[in-house]
Amino acid sequence: MPAEILQVSYAQPLREFLAHFYNKINIVSFEKLVFPNIQQEVVLLLCEKNNSNSHLIEHLELRDAEELKKLDVSKLKSPKKKIDFKSNKWTFYFLEQEEIDFLERLQSDKKFKQFGKFAKVEVGITTGSNPFFTVPLSTVQFYNLEKYAKPLVGRSVQVPSAIFTTKDWDKNRDKEARTHFLSFPKIADLNGSIGARDYIAWGEEEKINEGYKCRIRDEWQIVPSQRISEALFIRRNNKYPKLIINEAKAFTTDTMHRVTVKPNIELKALTASYYNSLSLAFTEICGRSHGGGVLELMPNEVERIILPYNKNNSNLLPIIDKMIRDKKDISEILKITNQKILKENYGLSDSEIELADNIWKKLSKRRLNRGNKQTEN
Repeated sequence: MPAEILQVSYAQPLREFLAHFYNKINIVSFEKLVFPNIQQEVVLLLCEKNNSNSHLIEHLELRDAEELKKLDVSKLKSPKKKIDFKSNKWTFYFLEQEEIDFLERLQSDKKFKQFGKFAKVEVGITTGSNPFFTVPLSTVQFYNLEKYAKPLVGRSVQVPSAIFTTKDWDKNRDKEARTHFLSFPKIADLNGSIGARDYIAWGEEEKINEGYKCRIRDEWQIVPSQRISEALFIRRNNKYPKLIINEAKAFTTDTMHRVTVKPNIELKALTASYYNSLSLAFTEICGRSHGGGVLELMPNEVERIILPYNKNNSNLLPIIDKMIRDKKDISEILKITNQKILKENYGLSDSEIELADNIWKKLSKRRLNRGNKQTEN
């Protein structure tokens, strides 16, 4: 079956049914793509029902499909890990029982709260046609659209750190990146804006107005939900996910999620609090991996990440921001942040911090390796 069965939200009812109906489940995954031509990771799912009250699950990883011939079938007869009916993703079971127990213990510990307790996460602006509504400076100037062009950050590569500044936006603009979001009014309100009328007419010639999201609007050129958020969470991530302060007050498309902090929560503290091994581990568990080793999270998945928030963590933000800008490895950043965020503020021991860090490294490495394998194929 597609490996997505382990992690996508729409397969959750199926996972729940399998977990309750069967007593033994084995997930067999493969380091190499079994069907390289379709660029789709698959798993072999083996389920068994008996008359016991136990519900156990196990994960085995083989190099490729050829290794199935040498698989010791006795391994499949005795899965060891207890199914956690509260866990909504089966990527959990790529971990050892000790690691699973540790994460379950933290989830039930009331002092560890989820991201959604501190902030609301929602998708960015759905334009209906990013190539039309998000444009570089040259397009703005050619059609005299300055009146309707708003600052935009549209891609993760445009965000160099944990704080997105006006200077960052200026650099992107000067590189002719798509740094402007076109916020048009009603046609009747365009008045003497000949360039805007010409640009909208060109869009109609290209049939942009016939796309689903555009044609269901009262006036197709007016994009709904034009709201700027205090922070951004990148929807699709590679090496590690980023939570970013939107200091430049830029609009964003649905390539990023909009993050709005709740009352009495400090934005800088929230952002710094995310950069620790435990939150990164839960990000891997809550999200789903795609071809090329990309990790994607939807808003409700971001809100389920464990976040060890503390107001004192805001002191770490300048350090985190500088280290990311200097392209320091994330492991160097975590050595500093784990000590303050997890040990000093939340009382985790050195061995527990190491366990959290190993869980994150194991899951992210597995995902990134899959990206490398897919590229090779």
